[in-house]
Amino acid sequence: MNNSIRTILGVKDPYLKLDEKNFDNPIEDQPNQIIVHLIQTYPMHCPRCGQLMCKNGYKTVNCLGPELHFKPTIWSIKKQKYICKASPSCPEVITKLAAVRDINYHDHISLAIKQRAMMLLTKNESQSDLAKELNVSDWTIRRVITNLDQFFKPNYHWLPRHIAFDDFKSGRFAPSGMSMILMNIENKQTLDIILSRKNSYLRDYFLRYDRSARLAVQTVTVDLYTPYRHLIHELFPHAIIIADHFHIVAQAYRALNKIRIQVMNRAGAATHEWRALKHFWKLLLTPANELKYNNY
Repeated sequence: MNNSIRTILGVKDPYLKLDEKNFDNPIEDQPNQIIVHLIQTYPMHCPRCGQLMCKNGYKTVNCLGPELHFKPTIWSIKKQKYICKASPSCPEVITKLAAVRDINYHDHISLAIKQRAMMLLTKNESQSDLAKELNVSDWTIRRVITNLDQFFKPNYHWLPRHIAFDDFKSGRFAPSGMSMILMNIENKQTLDIILSRKNSYLRDYFLRYDRSARLAVQTVTVDLYTPYRHLIHELFPHAIIIADHFHIVAQAYRALNKIRIQVMNRAGAATHEWRALKHFWKLLLTPANELKYNNY
């Protein structure tokens, strides 16, 4: 197999070759998928005694490789089996199976697909859409995301001067169904995703940071949830609490809408005031300089 075919197939293992001995056409272009017949064999030494192991047949394993011609590609790999028989230098029988550099051990999805999934995570697409695009399951995409945790560990020795955290619905991945996002207000950068929004969990999380880092925080922007205030004063004693303007506007809208409904109920159904407040409620939210007083 020359370098051009390796590049097209996405094969990086130097020992992995097309099985041209057993198949006249090792690359089968079927209507719904492409099957690539490969063979993997190389000298292997016994991990116990260090002697060269004997070849002991093959085992065929099907793995998902990078797609070709917009079709799912199946790598049908004949992996060499090895055996080291019992001897004075190796008291027990040792068996091994040839490994493939492009695929993790005990895995059936190539590393190229997982790397592609990491790149596609930057798009505004759901996990199910990414899974369909890559011909894998939703759980495969979730495992890829979980494995990214090791590359995004927060720095517990530093916090920016101005931070903000807000809750969002995270479903069954959080004990309470709600998680928290921690952000740097100055550059809009996400610092970490906190698993739960419960006060006990938040206290334990922020206590991981050095006290000097917490004392350096000057402002904390949060919503109007009262229990957060006591926790912020405890963890960030030098910080000023700033209410998130979005939640202020949302609360003002709910209060105004509540008053509108009360006035409608006092006026009574089918009255002029009731119909006006019901059908023209958007005018109450329109800025005064945008209202047209000559057209009503």
